[in-house]
Amino acid sequence: MWWHDSLPTRLFLSFGSVHVYYYGLIIASAILIAVFYAQAKAKNKPKINAEQSNELFFYLVLFSIIGARFYHVLFFNWVYYQDHFLEIFQIWQGGLAIQGAILASIFTLLICAKKYQLKFYQLSDWLAPALILGQSLGRWGNYFNQELFGKPLEAWYAIQISLENRVAGFEDFTYFHPTFFYESILNLVLFLVLYFLSSKKLPLGAITWLYLGGYSLIRFSLEFIRIDPTPLLFGFRLPQVVSLVVVLVAIIFIAKKFKVVK
Repeated sequence: MWWHDSLPTRLFLSFGSVHVYYYGLIIASAILIAVFYAQAKAKNKPKINAEQSNELFFYLVLFSIIGARFYHVLFFNWVYYQDHFLEIFQIWQGGLAIQGAILASIFTLLICAKKYQLKFYQLSDWLAPALILGQSLGRWGNYFNQELFGKPLEAWYAIQISLENRVAGFEDFTYFHPTFFYESILNLVLFLVLYFLSSKKLPLGAITWLYLGGYSLIRFSLEFIRIDPTPLLFGFRLPQVVSLVVVLVAIIFIAKKFKVVK
C-alpha cells in the first residue's frame, strides 16, 4: 500500500489566510455524494416535495455534524476541551464521532417524519443506504488526519504514523493497523447489501435495522484493535458497549419484522 512508505499532508490548498484541509474536503464530498445518491433513488423515496426534501437534508447534515462533534467532545475528550473551549468548533482538526451523528440523525428524522406526516421508517429506510455510503467515503478523512488507527502492525498494508500523531505509549512503533481502511471497505460491503435489499419487498423498518445492526457489528469488531483513548465501561471501550446494545436491539427488531419472534 502507498501509505506504508509515505505520510499524508493535512492541507489540501490555501488561498491566503484561507486553508482547505483534506479532512473537511472528504467529509463534505462524502455528504454530497450521499445526498445525491439518496435523491437519485426516487423509487425508494417517500412522498415529499422538493422543498421538504431540501429542508430534510439541510437539517440532517447540520444536526449530524453537531451531534458527531459534541458526542466526541463530551464522551471522548472533555477533559481537554473544557480548557480549550474554542477548539470545540474547529472540526477541520478531526473529532467527529459517527455514533453521535447517527443519534442526531435519528432525532432529526423523527421530527421531520412527524412534520411531513410520514412514518419514521419511510424516511430511514430510504436514507440508510446513502448514510452508510457516506460513512464509507468519509472514513478516508481519518487517513489524512492520521487518527483512529489500530494496534502496531508489521505488514505491507500497515499504515505509517508520524511520531507526533502516535498514541501515548506507542511512540516507539512506526506502523499500525489502517482501521479507517478496514471500516471503509466493510461499510462499502454493507452498502452493497442494503443496495441489493432495497430493491426487494421487505417489511417497513427492515433496511433501517439492518443498517444500524450491520454498522454496529462492524464498529464493535474493529474496536478490538483500535488504540485511541476512549472511556471504558464494563471492561469494554464505550463505542463497543453502545454498538453491542444496538446490535442486540437490531436483532430483536429484525426478528419481529420478519415474524421470527412470535
